[in-house]
Amino acid sequence: MERATGKPPPELLEAPPLPEALAHVWGWFAELSNARGAGAFTLNPISFPDMEAWVRLSGHRPTPFEVQLLRRLDESFLIEVSKKQ
Repeated sequence: MERATGKPPPELLEAPPLPEALAHVWGWFAELSNARGAGAFTLNPISFPDMEAWVRLSGHRPTPFEVQLLRRLDESFLIEVSKKQ
């Protein structure tokens, strides 16, 4: 939306600030999400094989906790996307 309008969505303006300690996980999620596949009518979740390939190609080494955060971010993202369809 921001790319199209030049303005961030109101939800982002009202969101609490991102904790600095988790900023890298948000960046990783953005990388993974931008490379996700799509089905006929919806986006595919980020799979473990997708994450494994990303780890090999990027050199990042997420901890098990960070992997769980990535999965929860993806789940929340897909829920929000489905609400708008």
